[in-house]
Amino acid sequence: MRLVVVEWLDIYATCGWEKADEAEPQRLWSTGYLVHKDKKVVKIATTKDEKGEWYSFHAFPAGCIVSITNITSNPEVTSSE
Repeated sequence: MRLVVVEWLDIYATCGWEKADEAEPQRLWSTGYLVHKDKKVVKIATTKDEKGEWYSFHAFPAGCIVSITNITSNPEVTSSE
């Protein structure tokens, strides 16, 4: 499994007196292990048990995905942390 950061756009809804130019999707980032990707959906998980089963999923509609970036290493983190 690849550890990734998913950049995605969240749907924004209003029910007040906001104008159209004030309603914009939120840009968000989620981190997890890429467990599934196809034309319709991207799924990441954050928890794995001793049997190898994945849990704690985020399922993103593919149309909301801006980018998927592999996390290969973090130079700011040392092995003692």
